[in-house]
Amino acid sequence: MALESFAFYVSLLRKDFTAYCFERFQELGITRGQLFVLLCIHKKEECSPKDISAFLHLDAGQLNRILAKLLETGFIYQRKNEKDRRANIVCLTEKGGNLVEESRSLFYAWDEKVLSSLEEGSRQNLMEAMKKISMDLHREMEDKNE
Repeated sequence: MALESFAFYVSLLRKDFTAYCFERFQELGITRGQLFVLLCIHKKEECSPKDISAFLHLDAGQLNRILAKLLETGFIYQRKNEKDRRANIVCLTEKGGNLVEESRSLFYAWDEKVLSSLEEGSRQNLMEAMKKISMDLHREMEDKNE
């Protein structure tokens, strides 16, 4: 019996999640990449493009295109950083905040669909393990960028 791969199952889950959300994202007028930028801004309340780039591992060109589209569609606004007038701070508009809340509902519905066969204790263990893995990877990436 071949060893099972965590990466394989993560890939399958990602494909299912993307398919589940694709139509709704189109209705909302947003891409998956744009949504994750909005989620990052929401998590930090306000942040610099550099913070977003580091957190999501996006290059500056890609992030600038996403931010330009989010500004154009009214999901975010920018203001000058009071501590460094050369830099911008990015914040959600009310429209952006509403979209984040709507996406959370979509995410929770997918979670319920996918995790429905697991008992509550197993769900909690899985979520704790996934959170730890994610945080460890993020910390590792931050260490490389320093």
